[in-house]
Amino acid sequence: MSIPQAPYIIPAENALSVFTDGASLPGPRRGGVGIHFVHNDSVGNEAVFDLEEPGYAGATNNRMELQAVIVAVKAIQSGRVPAEMLEGIRKIDIYSDSQYVVDHLPSAIYDWPGNRWMKRAGGPVLNADLWQELTREYKKLKRTTHVELKWGKGHSSSNPHNQAADKLAKASARRPTRTLGVPSVVRRKKSSRSTEVGSVEMGGQRLTIRIISVDYLKEQGLSRYRYEVLSRGSQFRGCIDFAYSSDPTLRPAHTYHVTMNDDSAFPQIAKCHREIVPKVKN
Repeated sequence: MSIPQAPYIIPAENALSVFTDGASLPGPRRGGVGIHFVHNDSVGNEAVFDLEEPGYAGATNNRMELQAVIVAVKAIQSGRVPAEMLEGIRKIDIYSDSQYVVDHLPSAIYDWPGNRWMKRAGGPVLNADLWQELTREYKKLKRTTHVELKWGKGHSSSNPHNQAADKLAKASARRPTRTLGVPSVVRRKKSSRSTEVGSVEMGGQRLTIRIISVDYLKEQGLSRYRYEVLSRGSQFRGCIDFAYSSDPTLRPAHTYHVTMNDDSAFPQIAKCHREIVPKVKN
């Protein structure tokens, strides 16, 4: 299944064009969604409708890109879009500037569910809860009308519809009133380095690590730990990376002596030997 791409978007006649965008703002992290509807009739009259949504506390950009499409699809099905914009339409084109969303939709529909939301190359599918909701709602809408999810270049100064979705997403992020899923537990890091996926090569080595954050992946029954390496003799000392474990007991801001697995495509904490408790000075 190939996903159509649209480098320059001109809303089609007798179609509902939906421009979606997700935003994530730092300090503290919060996310928002922007959904901008456009309808052109057969004589070229254009009608627009903006869906103004509150934002989400602690949300990443990828989750917001997914949520923007979900909200758009559900709005169409629940009657939140003015009825006159849906009269006489032959198709619905939903645009996202996220290649993460557009490129992986076929896998979310056809591959991941049958593999218990694990990737073929190894490792769990992140944001599986939202992928499940998106595919469910997308297939439901597809049963009643012709709908396509397409990629469109974001933040395009030449396209006012992209601009409108971007503006709505940022405004949404500035007023977070909800959370999306279980919020991450995060603690301050000690290392001066930034998080870099794959910076710690998996070789079955023993390491002393300090947990910075944890996310529980319900669909796969795994915890995703962000950690920093404290081992003095390790070439990876100071690196910050992610690893998975079926052990949910490791806690942020705590230090552990562990053994890693030997699969960098699916990095895991294979065994936790003990927690290292700082000595209390008298």
